[in-house]
Amino acid sequence: MEILVMLLVVMLVLNWISASGHRRSQQRALDKLQTKLDLVMAQLGVVVPEPEGIADVDALIRADRKVEAVKRYREITGDDLVEAKAAVDRRAATLT
Repeated sequence: MEILVMLLVVMLVLNWISASGHRRSQQRALDKLQTKLDLVMAQLGVVVPEPEGIADVDALIRADRKVEAVKRYREITGDDLVEAKAAVDRRAATLT
C-alpha cells in the first residue's frame, strides 16, 4: 500500500514539473511573438491609443501610490493583477 501511495505521489510531482515546464515554454514563445509584433507595429508607425483614464494612473504613480495605480489600471483595462502591476511598473519607469 505504501508503495502505491509513493508511486502516486511521484507521478503527481512529475506531472506538475512537466506542466510547469510547458507553461514556461509557452510564455517564452508568447514573449517572442509580442516582441515581433511590437517591432512590426513600430515599423508601420501604428500607435495604440491609451485607454481613457490612464492619466489617473500616471497621477497616482507620480504621487507614489503604486498600489492604487495598479487598482485603477485594472479598472480601466480589465487586466489581471500580474499584468497590471507590470504595466504600472513600465509606466513608472518612463515617468521618472
